[in-house]
Amino acid sequence: MTALRSTILRALLAFGLSFALWAFVSFSQNPEELVPFEGLIPQVVGLHSDLVIVDANGMPNTSLPTINVTLRTDRNQRTELRPVDIRTVVDLSGFDAGEHIVPVNVQTTRSTISFTLPSDGVAPSAIPIRLERLISHTVPIDLKVVGNLPFSFERGDPQMSAAGQTISTVTVSGPQNRVDRVAAVQTSANIEQLRASYQAPLGLSAVDANGQLVDGVQISPSTINVRIPITSVVGLKLVPVQASITGLPDAGYTITAVKIDPPLIALTGSSGPLDVAAVLRTEDIDIQGARTPMVRQANIIFPAGTSPQIGEPTSVQVTILVAPISQSFQVALPAEVRLINIGNGLLASASAAIVSLDLTGSSAVLNQLAQQTLTATVDLGGRGPGSYDLPVAVNLPSGVELVGAPPLVTVVIRIPSVPPTETPTLTPPLPETPSPLPTGEATSEPEPTATPSNPPVETETSIVVPDT
Repeated sequence: MTALRSTILRALLAFGLSFALWAFVSFSQNPEELVPFEGLIPQVVGLHSDLVIVDANGMPNTSLPTINVTLRTDRNQRTELRPVDIRTVVDLSGFDAGEHIVPVNVQTTRSTISFTLPSDGVAPSAIPIRLERLISHTVPIDLKVVGNLPFSFERGDPQMSAAGQTISTVTVSGPQNRVDRVAAVQTSANIEQLRASYQAPLGLSAVDANGQLVDGVQISPSTINVRIPITSVVGLKLVPVQASITGLPDAGYTITAVKIDPPLIALTGSSGPLDVAAVLRTEDIDIQGARTPMVRQANIIFPAGTSPQIGEPTSVQVTILVAPISQSFQVALPAEVRLINIGNGLLASASAAIVSLDLTGSSAVLNQLAQQTLTATVDLGGRGPGSYDLPVAVNLPSGVELVGAPPLVTVVIRIPSVPPTETPTLTPPLPETPSPLPTGEATSEPEPTATPSNPPVETETSIVVPDT
């Protein structure tokens, strides 16, 4: 037993000495070394299909910061290492939209290579990554046609297609913050002076509601085929339309404007008649005695050898605006004088029963006013007996004004005289011899007997207000 134990111990000791000798020889001949790899591009794995990496501005970001890696391996493997044998990996499994700090992992692409990483062997050891949700929207195509065609050529409606199918919308996809800004996709076709139909593939650009370009999105399809029919029209000319008006508005009214819709008509025909056609006239429109605006649908009279272009109307709407003549006229009209607000118990008389008023206004209003009886009032409120030169007041309709200062009327206010008391008529006695009177007294004449008579008649306009 002792011999067996001794044999085992000697064997273990021999093995240990052999391993130590091997390790010493190996590390002496093939020592460990640090191997640097700089500028490695990290690979992204585990990114969900509805997420996308974006930069600080929300634009898709396909380039991440480069990574510097330092490996520890032996000298023999170091001579075999190449940059393609090492890769840096950023694993985004389980990450949602938002900003994250993700660690960088180092892996080898060959199973025969072994290495270790020092504590500071990866720089940076983690990188910031911003994830945005990936969405898609359908937006319309805004095709702008620019340029002018030669005379006698016209274009039809543009036709847009992709993969043989007529389209009017496309799909825009990308980060949510970018796609939400897209209002339409835009392109333009230049047909300047073309004499044949336009046909070309055109690229599309995403724009916002203000027409500004929106980058960072994908458009599907990104190119469309555009066709614009351009055809020749023999003898085409735009000619203005003029209304033929007969009759006259009512007295005091005039035509202020004539509006025609549409004002121009595209006329086709041979060169001779078209050259002569300077204006198109309508059938006659009678406005005799009109006082208000009129709207009429009138047929157009086309000259011989001409006709309206296809799609053009054969009649126009004519609006004739009729209004009173705005020019002012001046006339003199009589007005009856009326005294108002005479004090109680007073008598008032005016020097004139009629005054002449100089008035200005439109013809229609003055003609109507001339058929009425005008009244000029004189306000005597608060005035006592006496003579006054007072202006008259006139209530005039709208649009009529008094020229100059109102006429003056002399008004006399007085207290009426009391008529004498009537006495009975007596039969005169027989004449007697008068008795002598005392010396120094005057002989009095007999008073005449009052006889009933009418009150005196005033020769002036007067008003008596009795006492109350």
